Amino acid sequence: AQLGALARRFRLELLDACASTNTLLLERARAGAPAGHVIACELQSAGRGRRGNSWQSGLGGSLTFSLLWRFAQGAAGLSGLSLAAGVAAARALASVGVAEVQLKWPNDLLHAGRKLGGILIELHDDGRDSTAAVIGIGLNVRLHPTLRDTIAQAVTDVASISRQVPQRNRLLAATLIELAQVLEQFAGHGFAPLRQEWIARHAHQGKQVTLSSGDGNTVTGRAAGVAEDGALLLETARGVERFVSGELSLRAGGS
Repeated sequence: AQLGALARRFRLELLDACASTNTLLLERARAGAPAGHVIACELQSAGRGRRGNSWQSGLGGSLTFSLLWRFAQGAAGLSGLSLAAGVAAARALASVGVAEVQLKWPNDLLHAGRKLGGILIELHDDGRDSTAAVIGIGLNVRLHPTLRDTIAQAVTDVASISRQVPQRNRLLAATLIELAQVLEQFAGHGFAPLRQEWIARHAHQGKQVTLSSGDGNTVTGRAAGVAEDGALLLETARGVERFVSGELSLRAGGS
């Protein structure tokens, strides 16, 4: 009911437990599931983050779901999609009273430098220049202290930063509403119209950062925003450079 007029756009599949909502929805996508299919799960046993990291959540402590969206273009035309999804998630959180959410390139949601949530996008080539995108989102709502202690990074949750914690079904509805708007815009115009809003929420904008690649190489520079295709822009000794992948972190003492 909280989806209002958009209710017909989505098909909700609610599960008590599963290995991974992304994995399950990719299977549904290959079997022909329509755009708007959503799988939300109370407890994931093999939830995944970017670069193969695990996503940890406790029973009732998080909102974890995946949304299927279909695009009439190949994967090469979807650069910046994870950043667009981040804008939608930040808008949704603001709409339910969780203010000052920041975005970390390319796919994390932060509050005061602590991780509040993450996004994992996986693509399936449908052939004939069309692509199925599975957009997985995990948001920390109320982390149990024992789970918080096991996570090897600074984390936070909605309960710690909002006076009134929204019900998870309300947060899910708000996020789906914002995603529908953003993804329709993205399908027609790409990431470019969302770029300035993303930069305004960029947690590391103007700060000295280090970008680590999967092969162990690092690049340091000043975060100078993102390009219209979502590539990270760094001001280095060689000038402004573009990067399309890597793990971003603040340099020690960077400001």
